[in-house]
Amino acid sequence: MDKYSFEIFVPEKPKKNNKQIAKVILSFLAVTVISFVFLELNVFKNQTYYYIFIGLLATAVAYWNGYFKKPSTELKGNFDGKLTFSNEGISVKNQFYPINELYSIIIDNKDYKGKSVKEFGEFDNPNGSHGISNLITLKTKDNQFVEVYFLQKSLSESSKIESFLIQYYKSNLLSEDDLISIMHLEYDIDKNELRKKLR
Repeated sequence: MDKYSFEIFVPEKPKKNNKQIAKVILSFLAVTVISFVFLELNVFKNQTYYYIFIGLLATAVAYWNGYFKKPSTELKGNFDGKLTFSNEGISVKNQFYPINELYSIIIDNKDYKGKSVKEFGEFDNPNGSHGISNLITLKTKDNQFVEVYFLQKSLSESSKIESFLIQYYKSNLLSEDDLISIMHLEYDIDKNELRKKLR
């Protein structure tokens, strides 16, 4: 195989939501005023009841502000072009970065399509991850930084670029530890096999 490509993902830029900001400020002011009034009027003779009331009020405000809303599984962004690995270098869309012009490569590729992700911190999202939180950072010898998110369809997809990664290692752009991390090698037997290929 002379090259292998991943789809580039461009995340949507977060929009300023003035309505949401105003809602949070109003909520904070309302909780402050209600707390102050209840304290001044001595509505609760027992402090425990007061704390329970404030807890319930804060929960109601958090619910109103959407903190308990189910996270959206909608893809926030779009696919635009290809990230292509080859022995000669790396292409990002139509821009080619030859090995001899690169200073370093950093690849964080722990996400993949269908990977188990949590909703509300404890329940698995039935659809899993979109697999688009993988990031490659290229630093060129003229001090440019190129960061690109890309789609990984499975955790083992990185094995398809193994020969290119070894080429980058031999060009001092990646370390042995980098390769082990990118290739997701856990067992000593797999690490030793990789070391043989690096000789």
